[in-house]
Amino acid sequence: MRTRFDKITGIASGLLSYCHHYGASEFHLDIMEESDYMTLVISASPETISEKELEHLRNCLGAVRQRDIEQDYWELIGESESSTELTLIGMLCDDATVEYDGSLLSITLIRHD
Repeated sequence: MRTRFDKITGIASGLLSYCHHYGASEFHLDIMEESDYMTLVISASPETISEKELEHLRNCLGAVRQRDIEQDYWELIGESESSTELTLIGMLCDDATVEYDGSLLSITLIRHD
C-alpha cells in the first residue's frame, strides 16, 4: 500500500514531466504535509505554453476527485504527458490552481486524506 507521501510524490512526478514536456529545465517543488491533507506546489518556467494549453491543464486538473477508483490508478501516473494522465492527477486531488504570469507556471494541488 502506498503511503500518502508516496502518492503525492507520484503526482509531483507526473506534473514535473508535464512541465519538462513544455521546455522547462528548472523546477521548484514544495510539499507541505498537514495532519489531514497535503499541499503540492510546482513552479517551472516553460519555454512556450499557449493560453489554450493552460486552459486544458486547468480543465484536466479540475476533474472531480474519484476516491472509490483512485487505488487502481496510482500505477498509471508517470506513463506519459498526455491529457489522460493530467485528468487522472485531477481525479486524485481535491483542489487545483494553475497560474501563469507569462514566464512562471505555478501549479498548486491539495489532497485531503
